[in-house]
Amino acid sequence: MLALALAAALGFGLLPASPAAADSLAQAQAAAHQAALDIAELQPQLDAAVAAYETALARLASGVTDGLSADQAADEAQTQAYAAQLTQRQRIRALYMSGGSSALLASLLSSGSPTELLERLGAVQHVLQGDSANTQREVAAAAQARAVATQSLAGADALGETAGNVEADLTRVQGLMAAAQARLDSLSAQAKQLKDAQDAAAALAAAQAAIDAAGAGAASNANGTAIPADFLVLYQGAALTCPGLDWHVLAAIGQVESHHGRSNGPSSSGAEGPMQFLPGTFAAYAVDGNHDGVLDIWNPADSIYTAAHYLCANGAGNPHKLYTAIWHYNHADWYVQLVLGVAASLSVKYPG
Repeated sequence: MLALALAAALGFGLLPASPAAADSLAQAQAAAHQAALDIAELQPQLDAAVAAYETALARLASGVTDGLSADQAADEAQTQAYAAQLTQRQRIRALYMSGGSSALLASLLSSGSPTELLERLGAVQHVLQGDSANTQREVAAAAQARAVATQSLAGADALGETAGNVEADLTRVQGLMAAAQARLDSLSAQAKQLKDAQDAAAALAAAQAAIDAAGAGAASNANGTAIPADFLVLYQGAALTCPGLDWHVLAAIGQVESHHGRSNGPSSSGAEGPMQFLPGTFAAYAVDGNHDGVLDIWNPADSIYTAAHYLCANGAGNPHKLYTAIWHYNHADWYVQLVLGVAASLSVKYPG
């Protein structure tokens, strides 16, 4: 249906599924040439769609989004602010640790001359004022970074790549490919042997090769992102409910699906929550992860424990069935390869 719609929108129709075998050479040449022109008209859209898919998949594999990068920068700025505050406190403590304010005053008054006294007093003030100014700068920078991160994370659904985004891009590519392939399939056997038709077929084969390579490349470049502390506990705890399931795999799915709860949907396909379940699938496998008596697809505990249950039901506890179990989560080989790549990366960052 999608192929028909795209073909109609591009201004070329599909010929009968069983073209007459009695085409003359001239008719075959004309048909092959027209099909090549039709596919050439489609090619820019196909190229753009493939490029968008490759970019989205690469971003998803890298584990980096604008919102998450801003959040990480804010955390680093806050760490620097804490360090500056600690330095200031330690400096003040060091000045007083020899006997308190009276000792500090005695040290100043032991100066041999008014000039030396002023010099000592100035040195102490310079150190303390310098620490104070540095601390104020770091605190202000941390506050600004957090404000930027908050704004960026507020639009995380739009900024970040998720499996749902990539799937939508791939669906568009596949629709365009189907339309072009249907155009070639409509040709007679004689027309398909002509150069125009074969060149068009080669262009489609190249596009398919690019699609396949993007999936393999993303898996090899997969990067695990930092896991929020609350999600880390949930991934590890939920995996224990499925003997043999590596919690890194569960965490990898959480990253690929929603960046550990930052992009919860709903997706274009209707998937919801941190682990991006379709409501019907969630209802069939739901687990009350936080034991509050409510099965909530949006609740991280319920969603993650349900994901472990669903994976386990499809054999994820058995290493030999893990690939198939992940495939059941999202019916795409690129998805399985990417999840396994992210899981391998996370196992390095979070050993054990």
